[in-house]
Amino acid sequence: MRHHAGRLSSFPMAWALGLLTGAALLFAAAGSAFAQEPDECVFVDGECVKGYQYVPDFISPEELKKSIDTRSDRVVIVDTAAPLIWEEERIPGAMNLPWAHSLALPVQLPRDKTLVLYCACKDHEDSVDMAKKLSQVGYLDVKVLRGGWFKWLDLKYPVAGKSAEEAK
Repeated sequence: MRHHAGRLSSFPMAWALGLLTGAALLFAAAGSAFAQEPDECVFVDGECVKGYQYVPDFISPEELKKSIDTRSDRVVIVDTAAPLIWEEERIPGAMNLPWAHSLALPVQLPRDKTLVLYCACKDHEDSVDMAKKLSQVGYLDVKVLRGGWFKWLDLKYPVAGKSAEEAK
């Protein structure tokens, strides 16, 4: 009598693998259903908003430069870099609000002005995240600088900070 070890042992292995795969799919489906709970809400300025989706509003570097050149008092530029980086180089007039996992309240930014946030990120991730957080605590006019810090530099627009002073 021949013993077909491969064939006999592969049946229980295939059955166990199928069972594990099925269980994994069941847990994944349950997890995604839980993550998309229709009653889930996000608190925006103290109110529960169901289905809240943050969509950033962008401003071009050219528009921001025009606001700076006309000395608009309606715009506040916000750099999300760490303080040491902000001290070295920044857009002229920019305030520093370093990216953080959560905002320390109260935020020391005016609510009656247009806030323009920027970062030196590949895809605006820090500035978009901070803009979202600011909108959730009641800031209504928050924009993200399209292209961020690197686009500003590419356009050869002016910079401020220690590096700019040393370059003079």
